[in-house]
Amino acid sequence: MRLRPSVVVLGSILAVAGCAGVDRAATPTLPIGSDLPASVAPVAVDFPATAAPRPIVLFQPKLVTVEWQGLEEEKLAAGYRFTGVEPPTPGATSVVLPDGPATLPLISVRDAVAALPGGGRDGEVELVSAELGTAAFTTDRGRLELPAWRFRSSFGSVYAWPAVTPEAFWKRGEEIIGSHHARTTDGVRLEVELGAPPTPCRGDAPAVKEPVVTETETSVVIGVRTTGPVGECARTAIYLPRYYPVTLAKPLGSRVLVFEEDGGIIPVTPPSP
Repeated sequence: MRLRPSVVVLGSILAVAGCAGVDRAATPTLPIGSDLPASVAPVAVDFPATAAPRPIVLFQPKLVTVEWQGLEEEKLAAGYRFTGVEPPTPGATSVVLPDGPATLPLISVRDAVAALPGGGRDGEVELVSAELGTAAFTTDRGRLELPAWRFRSSFGSVYAWPAVTPEAFWKRGEEIIGSHHARTTDGVRLEVELGAPPTPCRGDAPAVKEPVVTETETSVVIGVRTTGPVGECARTAIYLPRYYPVTLAKPLGSRVLVFEEDGGIIPVTPPSP
C-alpha cells in the first residue's frame, strides 16, 4: 500500500500569545462574568456538549511516537509504506472516556495507514509490522488512553495512531493546537494560564490583566482585559506564563473551554479521581 508523502510528527506544538485579543479599554468597568458588548462579543463554539459519549477533542500530536531510535533518516522522512502483514480488523471495544465508559468501533490497519499525515519532502518510512494496543493521546481533558494501532518501522521506532473510529472524535479527529492551559479541582473554580501583563515602560505603573468570561450551554469563552498604561517602549519578546482564577456560574461539565482571541480550545486538566 503506497502512501502520499508525510511529515512525521514527533511532538506537540505549543502556540503562545503574549497580548490581549480584544482591547477592552473602552469598557473598563465591565465585570468579569458579564456579557460582552455586541461589538466584541465572542462567537461560542457549537460543541455537542450533550452528546453521549462526549466526543473526544484531540490535540496534536495525533501520531504518537512511542519509541524513537533517534535516526536522522527517520526524522526527515516524509511518508509511510506499510509492508507488514495486515491484522484483521477488531470489533468494537470498551473505552473509558472522561464522561464514563463507552463501546466504540475500531478502524482497520489499512484505514489507519491511509490517514497518516502528509508532507512535502521525499522519502518514506517503511512500517514493517502493526499490532493493536493502546497509547496515550492529548485531549482537552488531559491525557487519554485509547486503543491504537502501533506500527514498528524498519529502523525500530514505534508509532501509535488512534484505532478508534473517526466518528468518536469531534470534527472526525481534526487535530487542535493548544495555545493556553487551564486546571481545576471541582469544575467550577478554574485557573487559566493567559500570560503575564506587559512589562511596564519606565515611569509607568504596572498594567493589570484579567480574564473575561462568557458562558453558553456548549462552551465557556475566555477573553482578556488589560487595564492601565501599556506604553510602546522596547520589550524583550519573552512569554511569561501566569494563571488567573476564574469562577464559573455552573460546572464546566462537557462544555469546551475556548480562548477568545483565536477561537482555539483550551485544554483543561480535570480534577483527580
